[in-house]
Amino acid sequence: MISVLTNELMALALLLLVGCDKKSSGTDEGVPAASISDIALVEGNSGSTTFELSVSLSKRTSKSVTISYSTMEGSAKAGEDFTAAASQTITISPNETSKKIPLSVNGDALREGDETFSVIISATNATVDKNIAVVTIQNDDTRIPVASTGYDAPTSYEGYSLAWQDEFNGSALDQSAWSFENGDGCPNICGWGNNELEYYRPENLSFQDGKLIIEAKPEAFGGKNYTSSKILTRGKKVFKYGRIDIRAQLPKGKGIWPAFWLLPQNNVYGGWPRSGEIDLMELVGHEPNKVHGTLHYGPGPGSTQFNRNFTLPSGTFNDEFHVFSIEWKQDQIKWLVDGVAFATATKANFGSVNYPFNEDFFLIFNLAVGGNWPGNPDATTTFPQFLIVDYVRVYQ
Repeated sequence: MISVLTNELMALALLLLVGCDKKSSGTDEGVPAASISDIALVEGNSGSTTFELSVSLSKRTSKSVTISYSTMEGSAKAGEDFTAAASQTITISPNETSKKIPLSVNGDALREGDETFSVIISATNATVDKNIAVVTIQNDDTRIPVASTGYDAPTSYEGYSLAWQDEFNGSALDQSAWSFENGDGCPNICGWGNNELEYYRPENLSFQDGKLIIEAKPEAFGGKNYTSSKILTRGKKVFKYGRIDIRAQLPKGKGIWPAFWLLPQNNVYGGWPRSGEIDLMELVGHEPNKVHGTLHYGPGPGSTQFNRNFTLPSGTFNDEFHVFSIEWKQDQIKWLVDGVAFATATKANFGSVNYPFNEDFFLIFNLAVGGNWPGNPDATTTFPQFLIVDYVRVYQ
């Protein structure tokens, strides 16, 4: 009996061995796994460029594998930055292990940040190991996108004469009128008193086609994660009363905070806010269609505020140029956008509180990133962002 069982076991083992050999010698080695690879390429300066994404199989197969793919927007937008694809296919033939997916990317000569979109795949006759690829459109351009449309202010006003102007037609900042204020405010007022995230540098200011441009970008410098620029006329161009017009195209995005404002040349009534602050224009980037005019004053340490805002009926302040103005008289300040007044503050609004705005003030232009008011940038914020100023004109 033992001998018979032994022979049967040996026969069964032989059958299993033969079966295994037969399977390993076949042409179909099982279902392969498909993967798509990320890619990063330069967009080009004009026309379109074809980006080719590689789809690979983990092993050869005797069957054709069909790969279906679609695109999904990220910071790169379909129709603007690339040509969208929806439910398109490629076929990997028997015994092939890879195939290319061609995608059309639109080139331009404008300086932007790197942008991304995604390609998503599914497969027939294969499983999928990696089904999403990130496509990075790398930007190597230098020309900053500037609007060609928008409101332009008159060059004269009844009862006023032009007292000073800067049309920013040169290639460098006019040092007779402006100075840079650099750094992060430390050690005396770190984060400039608002928990801002930028480090101000002269390198972030440039000129193009008669425009002054301040660039905010993600850049590790001086212990901060963003850089930008700030300029002011303190001690060089000081104003008391008049009309100030500033024509500009504003940036946008969560955590982006451009401002045109004035501080007192002499703190006649003491330190901030007792001697006042005039905010001619501020915008918080998550509300790109709204600007604010504000006065800061009071005994401190925090400020009392007079604040009003203006909302565009359509579009955003990033779309084209607008003119931001104040008409500043004794005991009165009026704010305007594109020549339309939206707020007026008078000394009577202050009651018994000191009114500090009948003194000499200087101008400040800056582009902040983050801070108590706009909050920090998030995943929706694109960089770089640009504050583009066409001119500043002061009439008295």
